[in-house]
Amino acid sequence: MIRIAICDDNKVFVNFMAQAVNDEFKRQIFENIELETYISGKLMYQHHLIKPFDVIFLDIDMPEPNGFQLASEITRSNDCYIIFVTSHPELVYDSLYFRPLNFIPKSKDSLFTEKLHRVVKQLLNEMNQNTTIILENKEVGRVPLIIKNIYYIESSKHYVIYHSENKEPIKVRNNISELEKYFSQYDFVRIHKSYLVNLRHIFNINKNNDEIIFKQGFKLTLSKKYKQNVDEKLTQYLRKIR
Repeated sequence: MIRIAICDDNKVFVNFMAQAVNDEFKRQIFENIELETYISGKLMYQHHLIKPFDVIFLDIDMPEPNGFQLASEITRSNDCYIIFVTSHPELVYDSLYFRPLNFIPKSKDSLFTEKLHRVVKQLLNEMNQNTTIILENKEVGRVPLIIKNIYYIESSKHYVIYHSENKEPIKVRNNISELEKYFSQYDFVRIHKSYLVNLRHIFNINKNNDEIIFKQGFKLTLSKKYKQNVDEKLTQYLRKIR
């Protein structure tokens, strides 16, 4: 279940937005949502504190508290995806301070529909990668790891090593071929017999040197066997999140 709030001081646009959001989630084969609409930022925030929303579509230009003021309080209280909806493109740059997931132009034309479609796809992908897995490590016991924080998984004989934002790699007993099947739902791709990579962290493919370049600056060898598939999967992924 995803809890969603739409907050805008224009009641007509709130109703339009609610129908559009509901239709878009159904279009993307995800109907398990709980949707609330608000024309009062204060009331929305009060309800958010009692039972937090997972996603908030938030107008920027509203009577106090305005969208920026609300975003500041929301990001301070708990984790929540904020998507700004605005008819003032000049405010988009200022809104980056609040790290919104994305922006949607406040309109009722095809630009709005196309942008909403892309943003919902991005949202579902982001929430999917926010899944936490529990790894069993001999030395330290159970280790929780958020999937989006995993850079790649390395095969080492009868073990695999998780390389992530954690300072130390996590070694567990497992088979990389089995993990390849499991992690495919989270946008991981096999690039080598020894490496399973999170597409989220790929910066580029160096086809001349057969290397995967990560956003963090390091590189891994790309096997010729997997080269075409990796290129296709990365292209599909980039289309999905844009």
